[in-house]
Amino acid sequence: MKDIISDMKILVSFYPKHIEKEDKLFFIPCMDYFTDIEKDKMINEMWEFDKNMIHEKYTNIVEEYER
Repeated sequence: MKDIISDMKILVSFYPKHIEKEDKLFFIPCMDYFTDIEKDKMINEMWEFDKNMIHEKYTNIVEEYER
């Protein structure tokens, strides 16, 4: 249990910095390499993926409860 708590503290400290770095220093600069059409396509594909993922998640939960 002690190891889990220690590891979680490390993760909680690391993760926000990592995400900030990824968002500001990687993701946004990389967008300059794509055309507006490519960016729109990526956004639409991600939107569809996210939309379907949440439905799958809750469908699976309901199905599990029904069993």
